[in-house]
Amino acid sequence: MADDDMRPRPVPPPAGSSRGERRPGKHRPMGALWADTFSVVGKRWRDLAVAAIVGSAILLVALVAGLVGVDELFDGQFWEKIDALFSGEIQTSAEIDAWMASFQLTLSPQALSLLIAALVASFLAILQAAASAQVARQELSGMDAGGNAAMSIAISRLPVLLLVNLVLFTVQAAVFGINVGLNAVAYPLGVLWDVVTLVVMAVVAPLLTILWVMAYLEPGVPSLRRWVGLLGRSKAATWGRVVLLDLVRMILAAAVFFVLMVSTVPFAYALAIVIVLVWPLTVGVVTVAQVIMYEDLASDSSGAC
Repeated sequence: MADDDMRPRPVPPPAGSSRGERRPGKHRPMGALWADTFSVVGKRWRDLAVAAIVGSAILLVALVAGLVGVDELFDGQFWEKIDALFSGEIQTSAEIDAWMASFQLTLSPQALSLLIAALVASFLAILQAAASAQVARQELSGMDAGGNAAMSIAISRLPVLLLVNLVLFTVQAAVFGINVGLNAVAYPLGVLWDVVTLVVMAVVAPLLTILWVMAYLEPGVPSLRRWVGLLGRSKAATWGRVVLLDLVRMILAAAVFFVLMVSTVPFAYALAIVIVLVWPLTVGVVTVAQVIMYEDLASDSSGAC
């Protein structure tokens, strides 16, 4: 990482924020976090909307490629069978067994190409969060460089975001590989590994949100040492805020999906509405809140290790 004098410094708080009422390096109260988040969203909603449109368009490509690719894997009958399950046509255990046995996987170059395209597009959807983070930082620092500048910076951060993604994927693959090995040696060890892994992931995954914000905003590759330093003694508070924000948006998405399904909207269309329209709306708001949390932690320069 860069030397201390090259390290990004916390930006000044916007006028009227609750920043001055806190100790440096500590989170503002939840009420203030919500208020400041929606204050930023209200002032910069146009730029956030542009980022959301970009995210929606990319997610639409990913969704269409994924839906068609999965359908191709099952001879074009996958979503028809899923609709049959949710429509109530299949009810008895015998019907469910016959339904599950009817799936026949058929690998084809077209299906694999579509699924790879869906995977690439899914990664590129991170541009919305990266651009939204730049918009939030502009507002918090009193700048108004605009949505185009935010998107340009987000695009320039793609290599770093890809690297972080690959590192985390490698760790997950290693964890899965160890699980397979332990299950082959002794099943109880595999079960114990699963339990330990779930507990560790439940604790660490929400805290990685700050690492992602660092990847969005800070120059170079985010440092694990700086990440740990930023969290400091605020790990529990950070964990709780991240989990609460994610829980709220997941409940919102699930509620919309449930209403659509009750309204007899086909499964694939209900899924598309939630992923392409509802989820991007939550990404912008939640990312702004995450950036505010990051700036709160970064307000203590001694926490930047």
